[in-house]
Amino acid sequence: MLGAGVVILLAGAGRIFAHHSFAAEYDSSQKIEVEGVVTEFVWRNPHSFMKIDVAGKDGTAQSWVIEWGSVTQLSKEGQITRTTLRPGDHIIVSGPPARDASSHRMLIGSIKRPSDGWEWSGRFK
Repeated sequence: MLGAGVVILLAGAGRIFAHHSFAAEYDSSQKIEVEGVVTEFVWRNPHSFMKIDVAGKDGTAQSWVIEWGSVTQLSKEGQITRTTLRPGDHIIVSGPPARDASSHRMLIGSIKRPSDGWEWSGRFK
């Protein structure tokens, strides 16, 4: 009987470890800001993502991955849909950077689209 319980517990372990904690991935003691152009907006669960091209210090484009909340979290507020952001949109994003600074990733804290004044800010767990 004990063996069956261990098997059931271990069977669910992969699912538990597959979903990462934001605190494990991002440094919430820091906040950075990047400005760039949306190349992709991936509207999905458990987290939505954006890819944006940001001009590096040397002028070459750096691809950044911006992590956002789930479809459920984003659509609950009614302000964000799968078409809110489109490739080509110029945006300014701020939030905590990835713990590995070389990965060019960020957890979104706020976003602005200067062309029409649209903006969003919030926090997900």
